[in-house]
Amino acid sequence: MKGENFTQEYKYPIKIYRIRSVEFANGLEVRKMIFSIILAALLVLTFVLVGIKSDTNLFRFFVKNWLILLTVIPGIITFIVFNLKYDHKGVLPYMKDRITFYRTKNKSYEHFIEVANDQLQKDLIFEPFVVNKEVESR
Repeated sequence: MKGENFTQEYKYPIKIYRIRSVEFANGLEVRKMIFSIILAALLVLTFVLVGIKSDTNLFRFFVKNWLILLTVIPGIITFIVFNLKYDHKGVLPYMKDRITFYRTKNKSYEHFIEVANDQLQKDLIFEPFVVNKEVESR
């Protein structure tokens, strides 16, 4: 099917739903991850190549361009990371929800009230349904 239906292939991109213990409900698109990794690698490679060609000493290149290395590279990486959508959210709401999830991981809630876990393991007991005959005759 590859190459036959452009719309269907790009409408349903390949996604990763779990990386070790971190789970993504709606998945991370592999093409976005690969693009950001390639972009970061090209950025680092460009700085290294410019440093090697401009000076014989790579250390001097980093000393001369320390401000660029401390601001531009983290700025570009931050821009890439913060523009990716995790579970259709930005990074900060995603991290907030992830922290909340891990804090309340082994707790159960019913109508926003915490339910004791031992109650979840109890068998349900039903009382027989008894109709009051006086109420029925009215």
